[in-house]
Amino acid sequence: MNHDRKCLIYLVIIFLFFGFSPSAFSQDDSQTQEGTASWYGSQYHGRPTSSGERYNKNDMTAAHNGLPFGTKVKVTNLTNNKSVVLRINDRGPFRGSRIIDVSEAAAKKLDFRNNGLSDVKVEVIEWPYDMADASSATEKSDNYIIKTGSFAKPEYALELKQKLKAFDRHLKVELVEESVKGRRVHRIKAGNFDNKQEAEAFNELLAEEGLNGVVMGV
Repeated sequence: MNHDRKCLIYLVIIFLFFGFSPSAFSQDDSQTQEGTASWYGSQYHGRPTSSGERYNKNDMTAAHNGLPFGTKVKVTNLTNNKSVVLRINDRGPFRGSRIIDVSEAAAKKLDFRNNGLSDVKVEVIEWPYDMADASSATEKSDNYIIKTGSFAKPEYALELKQKLKAFDRHLKVELVEESVKGRRVHRIKAGNFDNKQEAEAFNELLAEEGLNGVVMGV
């Protein structure tokens, strides 16, 4: 067998094994992934993660090799249908074809701590804010808003919108669809403030309910 033909066969094998990997994220709006999950605990407790945070085995966090730090995902154990929402703050896992490494606390809630591994579905719920958005918050403007979410699915954005309206029924809340770095996101814009100080003061009130976001000039 000549050298060129050998190379062609190797390329086909690589394509078959990796090109159709079931762990790859789908390209639809749901941003879902299915595969094997593992967990890590006491051995890494207190050590720095890839994001710079200290790993806390009791926090609802996870390691992923593709998603940006700060991304919130819903992880569902496919064997018992139990789900948790986790924040990506680390890189991994680095063994086999595993797709996500969850904290020990998350493994307990998903009920696979004793098994060590489980088949799961990972669904992106909320994307982190982009640095471009954060930097524009300091620009002078005639009006200010609060961006309080950047979601992969509109239903999650609508849920936040309802919480904001329940917090203040007079608050102006707008759901908009935008494209950020090639991803379709559904964002919530709250308020219409005359100055940055007023917007920041209201954002502090929202923070008490876990509804705060980023103050931005418009």
